[in-house]
Amino acid sequence: MNLSFTLAALAGCALAGDTAAWKQRSVYQVLTDRYARNDGSTQSCNNLSNYCGGTFNGLARELDYIKGMGFDAIWISPPVDNSNGGYHGYWARHWYETNSNFGSANELKALVKAAHDKGIWVMVDVVANHVAPIGQDYGQISPFNQSYHYHGDCQINDWNNQSQVENCRLADLPDLN
Repeated sequence: MNLSFTLAALAGCALAGDTAAWKQRSVYQVLTDRYARNDGSTQSCNNLSNYCGGTFNGLARELDYIKGMGFDAIWISPPVDNSNGGYHGYWARHWYETNSNFGSANELKALVKAAHDKGIWVMVDVVANHVAPIGQDYGQISPFNQSYHYHGDCQINDWNNQSQVENCRLADLPDLN
């Protein structure tokens, strides 16, 4: 099942709230990969620049703990498929696929349902301005696999220069046009 279908299905059953409703929520931000593993282990991660095993299922098992801390919303990492090393979710590779390191599309839906059953809202982080660090090899990205999908290959080196901020690469990540 692809991610676009999953997100559309989730939207249909979402506890949608307007700005005022979200302002009443206490939001706990979770880096999905770092929060809770499937196997429940709590050993430290040996390689912090790669995946450490946190999953949607692991997070679902921790919802009572999060609610017990007083939070009634969670903000999860972008769930799209990422390039190797994209444990944080910000190196999108296949925009219509779920990051299998976090779990399947069905496990994401189960997390959302479990959260909603406990009165916890779910905010899904989205990265809309860049993709994985792929240099000029745009064929690695789906569906944005052509150079015309991107701004030119310049780097942001002056944060006071609005043109650079809007049109250049942050940390060499190809900037979507």
